[in-house]
Amino acid sequence: MAKKSLDYKKITFLILAAGILVRALYVIFMPVVNFAQYDIGTVDLDNNVLTGHLGYIFYLYKNHSFVPFDPREIYQFNHPPVHHIICAVWISFIGLFTDSTKVLIESVQFITLIYSVITLFAFERILDELEVPKSGKAFALLIFAFQPTLIMTAGSVNNDGIGLMFQVLAVWFTVRWYKTRAYKDIFAIALSVAIGMLSKLSAGLVAFPIAVLFLYTFIADWKKEKTFPLKRFFQYVVFGCICVPLGLLWVIRCYVKYKMPPTYIAFLPETSEQYVGDFSRFERLFFPNPIGVLKNLAHGKLGYGHNIWMQMARTSALGECDLATFPAWAKAICLLCIFTNLCIAAWALVAFVKVFILPLFSKKMREAYITAKEAHLFGTAGPGKPVCDLGHRLFFVTCYITMMYSYFSFADTYPHECSMNFRYVQLAILPPLVALSYKASKREEKNEPTPPSPGVILGLAYSLASVLVAVIWCVYA
Repeated sequence: MAKKSLDYKKITFLILAAGILVRALYVIFMPVVNFAQYDIGTVDLDNNVLTGHLGYIFYLYKNHSFVPFDPREIYQFNHPPVHHIICAVWISFIGLFTDSTKVLIESVQFITLIYSVITLFAFERILDELEVPKSGKAFALLIFAFQPTLIMTAGSVNNDGIGLMFQVLAVWFTVRWYKTRAYKDIFAIALSVAIGMLSKLSAGLVAFPIAVLFLYTFIADWKKEKTFPLKRFFQYVVFGCICVPLGLLWVIRCYVKYKMPPTYIAFLPETSEQYVGDFSRFERLFFPNPIGVLKNLAHGKLGYGHNIWMQMARTSALGECDLATFPAWAKAICLLCIFTNLCIAAWALVAFVKVFILPLFSKKMREAYITAKEAHLFGTAGPGKPVCDLGHRLFFVTCYITMMYSYFSFADTYPHECSMNFRYVQLAILPPLVALSYKASKREEKNEPTPPSPGVILGLAYSLASVLVAVIWCVYA
């Protein structure tokens, strides 16, 4: 007897609702001052001691102006100010109802929660614009919704959340523009990149894949029309006139007034406990000794804090928390989360290579998107027209390479454990997940009952482990 097909609209709604609920509960139960925060600083209004991101927010709240001196003189005040201005305005509103500094501090997480929810919806819109298979969309959205670092970012009061939000929005608007070629999408892309840079300068990295797609489209239009594509040229002029001056506004201000370098970073000294520059580049940037890793796991620890791959595995699942602080049951859950996280990352990376990279070099692979029996795996935008065409491949490959290069370069230039945190490369999970969504299970087209696939079981185990890790964070904060 034929079974009723799955309602993927309801599944998508449930995943989004569950993702929002987990983030909201995390923000409610996780206090602002905890080990999952980064560069939070201090707030002492009575003694006028304000440092870090919280101090930056409260300085704007208290003084209604930027610091009248070189922002490098106070820790983290060098950052572009949009996030901190938004939070300052928000706590000014909350301040109408309470005088408690503690309540004002806790209320900041409401803003970062909004960033995280918008990011989640923007990723769903990207998958929708690409018209990926329904089951693939549901699976990719499930992984994105329950990625541990993205849950943690919902409560991080620094500017990571808003930077990622504008990057994902820029990707969404770019994918939509590639389909519509409309001016409204050009405006949206330009504003997303520019305001992202005014929130966190590294958000501007998304401009590189956008530029590659713009160039590819320009050349393709020129070949098709056999004349200079004036309309496309004017779109790019509009983009540049909005994005460049607005995005570089803070950088130019600080350089003109205080000679602050555009790429200035408040890094830790070599005397810091997190300094790993004493290890060789091979030890820091290449794979660690697997035997040593297994020995550490046998003792309930990870070790290799100097190695970028171990730090990526740890911080993508646990942030910068230390397994040694957890009881045995919590360690087991954390290790399960790391293991499922790595399994999905490896699976998604294989899909990324197969969907986005190999077709760039293989005519047979390119033709497979249209002619092979399994062409339905890659979606269509009409009869014989692949959604995942050369433009998409160039865009997502450049996006991934840009983020990974920036991440490794940053870790190499500033050899500290904190420089290898996964939060610096969060956007890199998007291209592999998009690729994975194209590899939807063929089972969605069948009518006969089938057991859950290993991928679905892995995804559900991963989601459960991520939620439990979030609970552990809240309990042991």
